[in-house]
Amino acid sequence: MQRAQLATAALRGLLLQRVVRRGSQTLLVAAGALVGFSAQTAALEQGELLTRRRDLVAPESLMLRRMESGQRYLMGRWINAPLLLGYGHAFPLQRFVIQAAAAAGLKRSDFPDFWEMEREIAKGAAEGVFGSLAEAEGREPVARPQDVLRAIWPQARRIFIAPMPMEYDDEPPLHEAHWPMITSVLAGKLMSSACASMDAKVAAGVVMEAAIIASKLDPDLVETGRWKIAPSARGLQIARDDRLKKIA
Repeated sequence: MQRAQLATAALRGLLLQRVVRRGSQTLLVAAGALVGFSAQTAALEQGELLTRRRDLVAPESLMLRRMESGQRYLMGRWINAPLLLGYGHAFPLQRFVIQAAAAAGLKRSDFPDFWEMEREIAKGAAEGVFGSLAEAEGREPVARPQDVLRAIWPQARRIFIAPMPMEYDDEPPLHEAHWPMITSVLAGKLMSSACASMDAKVAAGVVMEAAIIASKLDPDLVETGRWKIAPSARGLQIARDDRLKKIA
């Protein structure tokens, strides 16, 4: 599909233009963050569709939580699926990370436990310690996923929804459900390049941790006001602000 290939190339160019000067590890943070926030966006779009059908999102699918500080964050199967489980025809980010690290020589026994990483991040969010990558051997100081996303997500979104160039045959738009797959492919490619000069275990951990953190962020930290999310007795109610305005 040419539209997906064009989007992947444009996103790669965006990261190399805006982020690479901050270092290879921050570049991988940005790549992982794009996957994680794409996964969240796909989950919210799916949740809004159910809400418009007068249904509610089942609690285990997508959950809204609040820290003691009042800051919100998201959890659930729908945002974990593109990162750790896979669904439909798509492979999760974990697959591309493992392929890239294995090609760089990382043994199966040396891989981080990504599910344990998700549990630790969720625990940290509940305790109010959330947003920055953990310190670990081989890691450099890197930007926080939410800070990177504030800088690049508006342009990334425009890339996802851009029309086909005039010189190409038209194709259907990229649905939000496709975004995590496209960004996962890109993250795998960037990680393969980075592993030439970086420890593969470090690279794998950086990509996955950034993705998991980004998937749980309060969307208002990146796109203020875009999503209206409210808990109810049976699940979540979700609406996108621009669609609410059209209804009004």
